[in-house]
This record gives sequence, structure tokens and C-alpha cells, in this order.
Amino acid sequence: MDEPLFGGISRREMVVERFANAFIITIASATLLAALVQGVRSGQFLHALLGVCATLFAAIEVRLVNWYRRGDLEPSFKYIIFALGFSIALLCIVANLYFFL
Repeated sequence: MDEPLFGGISRREMVVERFANAFIITIASATLLAALVQGVRSGQFLHALLGVCATLFAAIEVRLVNWYRRGDLEPSFKYIIFALGFSIALLCIVANLYFFL
């Protein structure tokens, strides 16, 4: 079996990454659902495009976390991954506020 290139990750890091992944997937899915509902309701399909973009960004985040967990990325990418996750969460929160206010 291949060993990770930059060493393994601790159990604590794995739990944090899984929680962050679950949170990002949940909030992006909720944003996509809200975008589709508001897009159909108001007739502005740009809402749906915003939801699709947020979901695609979340998919990129999940892929990066999987690569990091396998050891294919350097440990310095951890901070970039967390920053991307924070920006996706902020994007989804602002999009939901825009849809409903």
C-alpha cells in the first residue's frame, strides 16, 4: 500500500475536515435548493446560476480535502482549504440573505 507523500494526518484533523466537509456540503445544498425555488418563483434564473456556482465551489472544496486527506497535497494547503471553506460558507450565507430579504 502506498504511504502518504507528506505523512499521515492526525485523528483530530480528520474529524475537523469531515465536519467542515459536511457543513460546506449542507450549506451549499441548501443554497442550491433556495436558489432554485427563488429562481422559479421570481422568474429570475440568475438565482439558480448562483446556487449552481456555490455548489460547484463546494465540490472543488470536497475534492481538495480528499486529496489532502490522502496525502497528495503539502501540509501548507490546509490553510488554503480552510480559507476556501470559509469563503464558500460566507458566499452561501450572503446568497441566502439575498434570496430571502
